[in-house]
Amino acid sequence: MATIDFRRALRLYGAWTAQTDGKKITYQRGEAEAASHGLLLLGRSVDDGIIECSVSLPEPSDNSGAFVVFRASGQENYYAAGLGGWDGAYTLLEGHHLSWTRLSSAGAISNLEAGRAYNLKLALDGQRLQLIVDDVKVLDFSRLSRTGGAGIGLLAFRGCPSAEFGPMKIDDRRPNAFIAMQFSEPYNEVYRDAIRPLVEEIGYEPLRVDEISQPGIILNDIWTQLTEASVVIAEVTEANPNVYYEIGVAHALKKPTVLLAQKGTKLPFDLGPHRCIFYENSIPGRARLLDALRASLGAVLGISVSKADA
Repeated sequence: MATIDFRRALRLYGAWTAQTDGKKITYQRGEAEAASHGLLLLGRSVDDGIIECSVSLPEPSDNSGAFVVFRASGQENYYAAGLGGWDGAYTLLEGHHLSWTRLSSAGAISNLEAGRAYNLKLALDGQRLQLIVDDVKVLDFSRLSRTGGAGIGLLAFRGCPSAEFGPMKIDDRRPNAFIAMQFSEPYNEVYRDAIRPLVEEIGYEPLRVDEISQPGIILNDIWTQLTEASVVIAEVTEANPNVYYEIGVAHALKKPTVLLAQKGTKLPFDLGPHRCIFYENSIPGRARLLDALRASLGAVLGISVSKADA
């Protein structure tokens, strides 16, 4: 995960002071009656992925709040999730400049401990946000709209005299593995028991066309998912034209590709020169498939994916 340097933050509102090493930053309300809320944006972006940040409120009270900003399109539109927010302990809000709408909250702000550094983890996946605080999931919201931005930053309500943030780390997105295969048994079983667990084990996100939920033209979805994939795994036991099409697109895009087929399968002429893992569809066979697939993925991706590393 990449660590944020707060010295490079763009301060829009409020008084902010970064530590000399840039790992932490403090919002201070100021003494003026019209002291501003605090808002800053960072020169980094996250669409889907993980944002982690330590946050503390030295004096939590009603209408105080310290939040991590995400999916920002400048200050015009953004989301923010974090500590406090009106009377809640943990809040998700939608912001437009310095005006906000509360989308979800949990707990009572009276239960926040003054000065305690809470570790916030924001897990973003499409329209879903999960807010995890000190390893406990406190919010799970699945109705985010696309704001058109992916910027990140920090927000502090002027109801808190001060708020402290950092260190902050981001992980944009797990790399994707596109799975091309026939959607029926016994291939679904091979996917559930072998392909998907191994792909997730090595830190990749498995993508299968039948699991794409957003509306749209299916060929556009296929092209988009293949374009964004880091590797393609294709099960070619059946002479499925859709799978062949996806392999053709993968090869046109020069994607690393691993082929799988049950023993006894005769490959088409055009696929004959490509390395293929032949497996038996049985419990021992799937165990051997896992080992062979692990080795092949390590070879085509240039990474270590041995059992010892899992």
